[in-house]
Parts: sequence; C-alpha cells; structure tokens
Amino acid sequence: MQEITTTDPSAAQQLTAGQLAERVAATRETLRERMGCPLTDEELDQGPDVLANLYALAAEKVRAQGQMPPPEWVRGQSARGR
Repeated sequence: MQEITTTDPSAAQQLTAGQLAERVAATRETLRERMGCPLTDEELDQGPDVLANLYALAAEKVRAQGQMPPPEWVRGQSARGR
C-alpha cells in the first residue's frame, strides 16, 4: 500500500474513499493471516466499531485527568451509530 505524504496536517488525516478501502482491506487481511480470524467482511462490518470505542475510552481517561473538554458523544456509541 502506498504511504500518504503531505505537508498539510489536516490533509494527512483525510483519506479518499479508495485509500480508506485499501486500508480496511489490508487490515482485514492482516487480521486473518496473523491472528487466524475466520470472520468474513460482512461479519466484520456487523461487529462493533472497536477502534471508535477505544478512542472514546482514551478520551474519557484524558478528560478525567482534566486535559480535555467534554465529549460530543458517549462511550459505547460508535462513530458508525452517529
């Protein structure tokens, strides 16, 4: 997969639909090869948005330390569910 390079920090976080699809496919292939995950793409799509939940937990921890404003959504509500 081609690495994304840019001098604009906001552009570095904005993937095209094609780039996002490539990353998802590569991540799923790695999951299957290295961890023996037998789940199909459809099964993975139906599962919880684990990464969003991890970000929410990390943000909650930072907020508890007084370093971040209140959340715009709560833990357990994935980015997909917005």
